[in-house]
Amino acid sequence: VSILIAIKKKGTRKKLAEVKHGELWGERNLKYKTLAKATLKSSIFSKLKSPAPQYPFVKRDFSHFPKYQQGFAIHELMPLNSVGVVTARDHFTLDDNKEQLWKRLQEFMTLNPEVARQKYHLRSDVRDWKVQWAQKDIKNHCSLKYLLPIEYRPFDTRWTFYTGKSRGFICYPRYDVMQHMLHQQNFCLMVCRQIKGVNGFHHVLAHRGIAESSLVSNKTSEISSCFPLYLYPTEQDIDQTRRVNFDPTLYAKLQSLATHPEHGTPDGLMVFDYIYGVLHCPAYRETYAEFLKIDFPRIPWPTNPDEFWAVAEKGTQLRQLHLMEPAAIGATPYPFTGEGDNIITKPRFEDGKVWINASQCFDNAPEVAWGFYIGGYQPAQKWLKDRKGRALSFEDVKHYQRILKILVETDRIMGEIELVI
Repeated sequence: VSILIAIKKKGTRKKLAEVKHGELWGERNLKYKTLAKATLKSSIFSKLKSPAPQYPFVKRDFSHFPKYQQGFAIHELMPLNSVGVVTARDHFTLDDNKEQLWKRLQEFMTLNPEVARQKYHLRSDVRDWKVQWAQKDIKNHCSLKYLLPIEYRPFDTRWTFYTGKSRGFICYPRYDVMQHMLHQQNFCLMVCRQIKGVNGFHHVLAHRGIAESSLVSNKTSEISSCFPLYLYPTEQDIDQTRRVNFDPTLYAKLQSLATHPEHGTPDGLMVFDYIYGVLHCPAYRETYAEFLKIDFPRIPWPTNPDEFWAVAEKGTQLRQLHLMEPAAIGATPYPFTGEGDNIITKPRFEDGKVWINASQCFDNAPEVAWGFYIGGYQPAQKWLKDRKGRALSFEDVKHYQRILKILVETDRIMGEIELVI
């Protein structure tokens, strides 16, 4: 329970108010007794520092804040961005199987709206998603070319029907940004503007293609925002060249600070990888933990070219891993063993094994992979839990082995990132 007491006084509008803060922990009766005797001058309250620009109403250690503020914010460097795709009906608009989704769409668009609602458990219409709108969008764009992969959760790609039309089959397609992600040579930084979890900042992931808004976390307050690296021209644009999604002034400054006698001047890709390396640096996450909760991350300027290229190299390795590039992943020494039907019943980790049921497991699995966080998820656990009751195919087994390897390598590389904080 949070209680806010605000006092308005005449003639004080031009100066900041004094903010006091107090906390009570323990049993309910003890809290009631304390509050019954308390006044605004009681010892449970202490004066709170509440500096701009957030003016927080909670205690924070601001000793590192001036240094943190000296960096550049991601949304300032990469001005074109938005939250991810919002479907409004995940269970209906997404599917693991492309053919199954297409079959569902063909049947759905021919049904009476109320029959379709009942058949596909679509609940009541909401302001920005209606059964009839979804049917109309499918009818107007009835082509296989609109069946596209969508990044749904970490290392979990589904299929959807994407026309780019708002209030159609998809509620908010975010086409102004996602149109650039339709190009396979592009990739994106997905990051949360604020975090509420107690496990710290893990809320960043590189991906290709369009992405759902809960890719990094499914908490409402932790909706994920997409920052594409490249911007592609439309057919109407006179200039048909691809350009980087960077503010020219900030980009030029970063290039100047990072120009190296051997490596030269970094291009957009290396700048992206530097940012990705910084966001995975354990020292950065720990030192600036309080500030990473409240806004898009700020990235420190490199102290010298060597630091930039060293961090960017680690960022490159992480990006290639998280995009699931085979050469970056390499061997996956986690054999799938045991006799059974491959059906996931109750996933668990025990004695170096990830069990999917009572008799089958992935052997030699490192515990660090099982518990590793990306955003609000533990991918090694979530991927299996989202498939409970389903039999793993041969490709599913290979994919899960790759997830384990990615998480192990991510933990190792993160431990090698050195950054002057």
